[in-house]
Amino acid sequence: MEIEEEKKDYDLFLLLSTLGSNKIRVLLILSHLYPKAVTATQLSSLLGYSMKARTIYRGILDDLKERELIYLDKLTPKVASIRLNHDNPLLNRLIRLTKEHGEEYLEVIQKILENKT
Repeated sequence: MEIEEEKKDYDLFLLLSTLGSNKIRVLLILSHLYPKAVTATQLSSLLGYSMKARTIYRGILDDLKERELIYLDKLTPKVASIRLNHDNPLLNRLIRLTKEHGEEYLEVIQKILENKT
């Protein structure tokens, strides 16, 4: 059983190694917040972008959606709900790891969200 879990961790590392640092940060933020979703504006704030939210759509979110790593649900023509694809077994593993070991990072994320809303 432990070997299977280690294999999942290794596969998760391989997946993350194919992404750039901003895409990895997006996945980590979304995994800590799961099952909650965020808007592009909230995600921009969490990433530390001072640019408009639409900037992250170009490249980052489009690529993650295309790779089926996130769900991008349009709530209105200008607002989308962004959440991690929990149906992906590797991302499900990431969610479990962040829930077990990421309490401090979650607190930081929540403080940023509270200050921006």
